[in-house]
Amino acid sequence: MKNSVKTKQSVIRIEEREADGYKYRFELLRGESQSTASYRIPLYSVRVTLTEPNGKSGSAEIKEVFADGGKALLFFDKAVRNLATPVDLAYIFEDELR
Repeated sequence: MKNSVKTKQSVIRIEEREADGYKYRFELLRGESQSTASYRIPLYSVRVTLTEPNGKSGSAEIKEVFADGGKALLFFDKAVRNLATPVDLAYIFEDELR
């Protein structure tokens, strides 16, 4: 049986873009884990959803990887500016770590 800890999340910012018939939705989320390991520190996540012209969609989330809201916002803006897709999101995040 898996022991999971719930995180209360709220949406900080949403940006929507459209290019070549594709719809991009970017969400900056703030969560506060109920885990004692995180000491209720606010953690930030970024979610990207891409909807194709045929209606098919997919999403990806970099979950609870930022403790600094300013850094989370900078990363979010970079993802929006570059029209990150769900596939690209992990690679863009890896570049931030370098």
